[in-house]
Amino acid sequence: MISVKDGISISEMARIHGLTRQTLIYYDNIGLFKPERVDSNGYRYYSWAQIPYLREICFLKHTGIPLKKIQEHFQNRTPEREVELLNRQRRVLECRIGDLQRLRGLLNIRIENYEKAIEAHTMERQIEPFLEDFEERRILFRQWDQPINRTNLHRTVMALWQEISERIRMPVCTFGTLVRQQSVRTGDVLAGAGSIVFLPPWDRTFAEARVLPGGKYACMYKYGMPYEEEHVHRFLRWIDKNGLELAGDIVDACLLDTTFYQYMDTAKDFCMLQALVRKKGYFRISTK
Repeated sequence: MISVKDGISISEMARIHGLTRQTLIYYDNIGLFKPERVDSNGYRYYSWAQIPYLREICFLKHTGIPLKKIQEHFQNRTPEREVELLNRQRRVLECRIGDLQRLRGLLNIRIENYEKAIEAHTMERQIEPFLEDFEERRILFRQWDQPINRTNLHRTVMALWQEISERIRMPVCTFGTLVRQQSVRTGDVLAGAGSIVFLPPWDRTFAEARVLPGGKYACMYKYGMPYEEEHVHRFLRWIDKNGLELAGDIVDACLLDTTFYQYMDTAKDFCMLQALVRKKGYFRISTK
């Protein structure tokens, strides 16, 4: 029961609004919400008439409007200015909701990749190639710095990572390597190869992004670095043996990188080779 003899105490005012005494003291100090009176002992007291004002402050703050903006707003508060303020905050919230939804999408992609890696890590499927359907994907590509080694591989990936971070707020979800179809045809597999990062499905910021078409992909799990050609040659032999041929570049998508080496049986990345394929008929695949 609230005592009204001397007004509403700071503790009671805080309690009925779900605040702390320290919060009301802070509001007083910055001039946002001051008590009706302060007695000779320094105790703060509020009136019933002040409750709607504090209630409104609490609402605006809960929507995410900064206290400074609320304070400025209350210096000349009208219904029209309140609508304008709330509309601005609604746009801010809609932007945040969009970011959160996109971030949730990235988490879903990362979780799916890890679940595939965990399953493949413990199954024979990691040895035998297979076919899988993929939807269209967009990537950024950067040719490897030379010579091709682990250090330059990391440098190339990080250059791409930095390029993306400067233009969009979302983090990169998956990275890997691109082996050119033309290089496979000539037999020089790593000629023109480079690192890639997979862009979020909803992002259209990068006009220079390459498109990986949707369709039927030959896939093969492997332990190894992307510049170790023997995995690609084994992959190509399987494709050729099964009456298929490349219909695009080869992607070497990294599923478990160096941060998981303690978990794995080898100090090499766990990856999936992926290549859009079709029935033979257009050209023969060069194999070794």
